[in-house]
Amino acid sequence: MARFVVELVYGPDEDKRLEVRPEHREYSKGLAAKGTLLAGGPYTDGAGAQIVYEVADETELREILAADPYAKAGVLASTTIRQWEIVTGAWL
Repeated sequence: MARFVVELVYGPDEDKRLEVRPEHREYSKGLAAKGTLLAGGPYTDGAGAQIVYEVADETELREILAADPYAKAGVLASTTIRQWEIVTGAWL
């Protein structure tokens, strides 16, 4: 399994994003229940969010991200994916 850190930057249509947010959060809760989403949440300044996933590979992650209600609704300005190697901490 591989771990990835994903940064979401919200687009300018806050009303649309807030409308879709409950569906996005339910989707995220489902991924967390499966052990795919390890941690996630919005930045306190409201500009976006950071999420940590554990998946087989980047292809699987991209499929998960494409199915996210935020992506489907077009409320994200950008999505940055970085594979992450944990070398210390409680997740080891």
